[in-house]
Amino acid sequence: MPAIVLASSSIHLELHPAARAAYEWCTHYPRWINWSNLPHPMATELSQEPLRGIMLDSPAAPNGPKSTRTFQLFAPLWTIQLWSTAQPPDGTILIDYRAIKMTDEQIEHAAWLSALSSLLGSVNPLQISEIRDSLAAHMPIHTHREILQTKTLNDPMLCRWTGLSRGTLLHQRRQKKSREQIEKASLPSSIDDVLDALKKPWSPDD
Repeated sequence: MPAIVLASSSIHLELHPAARAAYEWCTHYPRWINWSNLPHPMATELSQEPLRGIMLDSPAAPNGPKSTRTFQLFAPLWTIQLWSTAQPPDGTILIDYRAIKMTDEQIEHAAWLSALSSLLGSVNPLQISEIRDSLAAHMPIHTHREILQTKTLNDPMLCRWTGLSRGTLLHQRRQKKSREQIEKASLPSSIDDVLDALKKPWSPDD
């Protein structure tokens, strides 16, 4: 089983060599959100996401330096870009896979899965304006205040995060409204219309 350790100044963290290529891809991945403009509470808490890696212990040499501990990180890789220094915040959970005896191939595989997971949550650039309405409908106001430092996510914040103009967000909203009107018009207006549609002949190509 992996061991759990808390990050501290006595533990040096470095990137596992087998995770290097995946990390470099992460740093060049074209993100829509500018992380430097995220609210401080949000960036701080995200920077403390649990880390997976291999702990290495270097025993102290006679009359030499004290023993050192090095945590070789392989996932997640994106969180590094939120740290204020080259090391994770003190208290960050470090999951030590040393006892599992992972091979470099397994570590490389895990690193790339971590890197590619960012694609699954990628924002559709044509629907960024909908983020505000979606969060307002699902995230409680007190959580907005705690994480985003505002009652609701607003257009100025979205513009700072994404680099889009307010006019682009308004254009996206008009497009959404137009799509909804078209979809609404295509729906049957009454039960009779539904029954009439069901009575129509159909073919396997329908």
